[in-house]
Amino acid sequence: MLLLIIIILSFKKRAVQPSSSPSPSPSIATNFIIPSKIKPEQLPDDIKEIRKKVIASQIADNHGDILLYKTDTFIIEYIPSPDLFMVTIKKDPAEQAKKQAQEWFLNFGLKQQDLCNLPVSFILWAFELRRTNPTFSSLPDGCTGQPMQRP
Repeated sequence: MLLLIIIILSFKKRAVQPSSSPSPSPSIATNFIIPSKIKPEQLPDDIKEIRKKVIASQIADNHGDILLYKTDTFIIEYIPSPDLFMVTIKKDPAEQAKKQAQEWFLNFGLKQQDLCNLPVSFILWAFELRRTNPTFSSLPDGCTGQPMQRP
């Protein structure tokens, strides 16, 4: 009789166990900033001059942060402390806005690799943007978070 009860209980335990694993939660892009490992005074002289021109293109003061450029899609600011350029993307398509913001910097005479050391960081303004762009990178295209050498 005891053997029969053990067999019945073992079948019930198997029936209670879930047959499939829970579905993974959706990915969400993270907004992170990697400060440059190169200080502004360590930049090549030509990049220092271009950097000054970029900052001098100020269109407004935003409570100590320097507003450099603004569209319906993104905002470019210079943040004196911690000394970085911040691009806030306000709406989709986020990747297209990121490319347009990078072009804005390149129009000053910078190379793509220079954006890594300047440094430039990208953030997505709203949670919905982070949800719809889960693989979005806060780094400029081609950057790894390490100092980049110009070819």
